[in-house]
Amino acid sequence: MKRTIALLSAAAVTALSACVSTDDSLLKTVPVGSGTSQYKPYDFVRCVKEKWTPIAGRVREYNPSSDTLAVSIPSGGATSQSIVLVIAQASAGGTGYTLYGDVAVASRYLAATHACD
Repeated sequence: MKRTIALLSAAAVTALSACVSTDDSLLKTVPVGSGTSQYKPYDFVRCVKEKWTPIAGRVREYNPSSDTLAVSIPSGGATSQSIVLVIAQASAGGTGYTLYGDVAVASRYLAATHACD
């Protein structure tokens, strides 16, 4: 039983770390948009997920670091790399965010994200 729990825990950690490592490539690109939301980070992420879900269906949320939240859309292909990624961090007035992805694809998500400003 303990071994099963340990294996499941290891699999969960590996899956979560895969999200971060595959999205690193998007973080190395030029952002396609940014802004500031009046919402606190968790409320902002919840709003973004609600706006993105009708567009993509599958939305991933995770914490790349202790002070950062991320929302992404997986490509749906053989790899788990994302096609759009928003990074959110607490700011003085709410949440500052930056959106990464291909400009053609990300424009719909950027408009939806701005609805959470």
